[in-house]
Amino acid sequence: MNQRRGARYVDPSVQGGIVLRMMFYWTAFFVVGLVIAFAVQVLSNPLETMSQHLSHVWQNQGPFILAALCLLPIYAYDLIRFSHRFVGPIIRFRRVVNEAADGEVPPPFNLRDKDYWKDFASDLNRLFDRMRGGRTPQES
Repeated sequence: MNQRRGARYVDPSVQGGIVLRMMFYWTAFFVVGLVIAFAVQVLSNPLETMSQHLSHVWQNQGPFILAALCLLPIYAYDLIRFSHRFVGPIIRFRRVVNEAADGEVPPPFNLRDKDYWKDFASDLNRLFDRMRGGRTPQES
């Protein structure tokens, strides 16, 4: 069986919600970090001008700011990839359950090695096997 799926962003409501939540947390962390860095700068040199404070914060925290900004899209991409391990199987389950609801008995299916919900897939396969007229081990 082919272990790869083409699309990774398959459920915008779930995956988009997860990415938006992560971006909210990242932004909150980033803003709080900048406020703390600025407050420390102002408290350590209260007689400097605002532009001097901003310049010092940029000099001291600039690499952190740039690194954090560069990491945000990497985090978002990785979270979409990771969420695909549980969103992809749910899409698959919906498809086979809809087939069963339409009167067809879906063939057995497998999930990818790193997917979640394998126990549920096994349970669905047992149910569909029973619908095809197969017997479960408990009935033998």
